[in-house]
Amino acid sequence: MSRPSNRPRRPQRDVRAAGRVIHVLAEGEVTESDYFDYWRRQNPTTRVVIDLHTAGWAPLKRVGYARDLKRRQPRRNPEFDEIWCVFDVDAHRDVNSAVAEARDADIQVAVSNPCFELWLVLHVEDWTAEVHRHKIQHRASELGLLDGKSIPAEAWPAILNGYDDAKRRARNLDTRHLDVSDPGSNPSSGVWRLIETIRGEPSPE
Repeated sequence: MSRPSNRPRRPQRDVRAAGRVIHVLAEGEVTESDYFDYWRRQNPTTRVVIDLHTAGWAPLKRVGYARDLKRRQPRRNPEFDEIWCVFDVDAHRDVNSAVAEARDADIQVAVSNPCFELWLVLHVEDWTAEVHRHKIQHRASELGLLDGKSIPAEAWPAILNGYDDAKRRARNLDTRHLDVSDPGSNPSSGVWRLIETIRGEPSPE
């Protein structure tokens, strides 16, 4: 699989007529960008701009960058319809502030707790116990969903066929946290909301 550039891939003017443009500020340079690019190729009417400029940034800094991009958009012929910030909880202390700031700025977020690899595992099996990122990353590798930081070619059928199960499991995790723990507690993932948008599904709840 070809590697994406480190620079934001900005949409050309002639792609606006083809459909929506979604600007995604990715958490990592490999795993997440591979995953989102895969779904972009499954839905060619949606233009997905995978921006690796902010890879490795803390959540609050990434949201601030997204806010600045949105403010600089021209009113006529804007470059994108939606902007999403993707980040892991890991050891970040500014996640709640980042989510609140994104909400105020009408920026969408896809947060995984503890990390994106949990979302990959949910394509194959349930996971309901609190988990450290190293353990869930190891489990993703055991299941053949990761090879280092890359998603191997042989994993894509399981990812495609397991998407609906992953979405159901992620939503079930949200339900489990209700009245017991804070929304977005470990384990949880909101990546499915972004994928539904890429697929052109109705706006998720």
